[in-house]
Amino acid sequence: MKKSWWMLGVSAILSVGLLVGCGGDDADQLVSFEIPTEGELGSAIAFPKGSELVEPFNQTLNELIESEEMDELVLKWFAGEVEETDAATEETEPTDAETTLVMGTSADYPPYESVDLATGEIIGFDIDIAKYITEELGYGLQIEDMDFNALIPAMESGRVDFVLAGMTPTEERKENVDFSDVYYEATNLIVSKESANLSSLEDLEGLKVGVQLGSIQEEEADELAEEYGFEVVKLNRIPEIMQELQAGRIDAVLMEDTVAEGHLAQ
Repeated sequence: MKKSWWMLGVSAILSVGLLVGCGGDDADQLVSFEIPTEGELGSAIAFPKGSELVEPFNQTLNELIESEEMDELVLKWFAGEVEETDAATEETEPTDAETTLVMGTSADYPPYESVDLATGEIIGFDIDIAKYITEELGYGLQIEDMDFNALIPAMESGRVDFVLAGMTPTEERKENVDFSDVYYEATNLIVSKESANLSSLEDLEGLKVGVQLGSIQEEEADELAEEYGFEVVKLNRIPEIMQELQAGRIDAVLMEDTVAEGHLAQ
C-alpha cells in the first residue's frame, strides 16, 4: 500500500493562509484562500506517447515513494529540514556506457524546480526525483529549461525524453502524452494583497487574475472566469505573474499552494 503523505498535499506540512511578500517591510502582505478543484490536482512525470520509459520510471518512482528518501525530499523542499548534502541530490557523472536522457522542465516553479541564483543550477523537488530515477536506471541526465507551455510540444517533437515540471495529468493532456502515477497532490489558491480584502471567488468579479500559460490553473481560471466574471491574465512565468501582482497591474493570482509558498520563500 502506498504511503498517504503525498495525498495530503503540502498543507500537511505547511500552514498556507498568510504569505509574506518579498517587497520589504512596507510591502502589502499577501494572503490566500483555497478554492475547490474538480478532479485530481497532482503532479506526474510526462512522456511521449508510447515511450518505453513509462514502465521502468513508474516502477522506480513508486519504489521512491515508499522509501524514507522520499520522506526526506518532501521535508527538504516543503519544510526545509534536509541538508543539501542529501544523497538524492548529489550529481553523478555519466559513464561512457550510459544513455543520457533529456528532461524538460520550467524552472520557475519552486519548490518543484527553480534556478539557484548563487550557482545558476536548476534545483528542486522534481530535479531530485529525476536524478534519483535516472541514476537507479543507469541513465545520464540533461535538463532543458523552457516555458511551461512549450514542454508538451518539445516531447512531441522529440527534443526531450520526458517532462518533470509539476504537471497534472489531465484527460486533455493524456490524449497527447503518457503519464506516470501521481507522486504529489496539492490544492489551488487565490493569492492577493491583504489590502484587496478578497476572501471568496465572488470577490473576484470585475478584477484581473493572473495565471501561468499552459498550466492546469489556466484551464481552471478560464472556467471560473465565466462563472465569477473576472478577467484572466496569462503569462509564461510565475515570477512575471508575481511581479504584476506586486505592481498592482493584476489583482490576484490563481496558483498551486506549494508554489505559492516556495516562490515567496526565496
